[in-house]
Amino acid sequence: MLCLSQIDGNTFQVASPQPTEYTSCTYVLAQPSDLGINAWALTPDEGYQIATAIAICWAAGYASRVVGQFLKPNQSLEGE
Repeated sequence: MLCLSQIDGNTFQVASPQPTEYTSCTYVLAQPSDLGINAWALTPDEGYQIATAIAICWAAGYASRVVGQFLKPNQSLEGE
């Protein structure tokens, strides 16, 4: 983690040396690894839930397209 100190309105400087307590920092830049967070670490159950939600969205889109084609009048037969 990096402690940033504000110099003026929009200018920040990395504090040197880095403090041991980050409560005195204006902003703290942290990597996900510093916080112990991995956004891509899913359990199999969470992956299954996401895949199911995507499949339901695709199925709903396909079903609405098919229903729309049935409700749309066939214009090719009107000219005959």
